Amino acid sequence: MAIPAPDRFVAATDSPATQADDPRVEQICLMFHGFMKALHALDNPSWGSLDLTMSQLKTIMLLVDTGGLTGRDLVERLKVGAPAVTAVVDRLVQRGYARREEDRADRRISWARPTDKATALFERIHATHRARLADILKTIPADQLDTVLSAITTLEVAAVQQAGLTPRTGKACS
Repeated sequence: MAIPAPDRFVAATDSPATQADDPRVEQICLMFHGFMKALHALDNPSWGSLDLTMSQLKTIMLLVDTGGLTGRDLVERLKVGAPAVTAVVDRLVQRGYARREEDRADRRISWARPTDKATALFERIHATHRARLADILKTIPADQLDTVLSAITTLEVAAVQQAGLTPRTGKACS
């Protein structure tokens, strides 16, 4: 599907308010949503085999991504109450996806840490996503891949700057 050419371009010096009013922003959001919806539809079979609740899966992803979090950190990141976090972590410990660890400096603080089983699941999910994305990218004509690379690099840099993270630009898909 060809995207119609915009009638004006936003200069890099435009203020965020001016850019937010740009009708292309809404079009990009809609297209990105459609892309993600299609990507998730392609991944549906792999998600169907997981015997985890969404809260459990989110917790596993957070634990593996960070190396472990305190209960308070999980409450803040999952936006749920402490009893809900305790129940999720209890279940993940029972199922072998997490382990509890006392804080060395303050025994009142408990850490939830990922196990090898959680890390393997995390890696399997990400490998599936990378493979699906690589399959999609293989369908794009070679002369258009530079455009895709430029656009995704621009998005990554902007998102990383807002999040205060270090960019991983250039990491291979497959």
